[in-house]
Amino acid sequence: MVPERYKYWQNQALETFRQKHAQYGQSWGILSLPSFVDLLTIKAQRIHTLLQSGGKAATGEPPLHDWIALVNYAALALLEQAPSTTPLPEALQNTFHQAETLLAQKNTDYGDAWKHMRPLTFIELILMKLARLRQLDQDPVSHRTAIRDNLFDILNYALLYLSAYGDAADTP
Repeated sequence: MVPERYKYWQNQALETFRQKHAQYGQSWGILSLPSFVDLLTIKAQRIHTLLQSGGKAATGEPPLHDWIALVNYAALALLEQAPSTTPLPEALQNTFHQAETLLAQKNTDYGDAWKHMRPLTFIELILMKLARLRQLDQDPVSHRTAIRDNLFDILNYALLYLSAYGDAADTP
């Protein structure tokens, strides 16, 4: 079972991707796994800083955009790991579907434990996964499965956060 708002936030991420893709094209295709890990870390660290300080963003950009970026960067990193000839928006949708299937399986075992998680926990779990990816990205061929698993976890933690807290007007 996946959260009621999970698909809504998937669609928000996909729409954001389509807008960015129209603006930037395939430019993301140059990025290596370490670069995706760095981009994910930058977004996650910003969210972490804002959640810890409880303050407003100095840039005025709502952190909600960073959560959506975490979803899209993780999905794009997954696509970078397994290149496909499928058109990009469709490939992204397929990745979202895989993430949703994985989440449904995990929720069967964990019983919707995510509903009890605090906002800071979501981002700290993502930062922990990113620290692990930094260890694994030195030898991506040997660690392909672990890299994939960590990227799916990041994508799902971000979507779970959005499902739980994304609708709040003051979402930090």
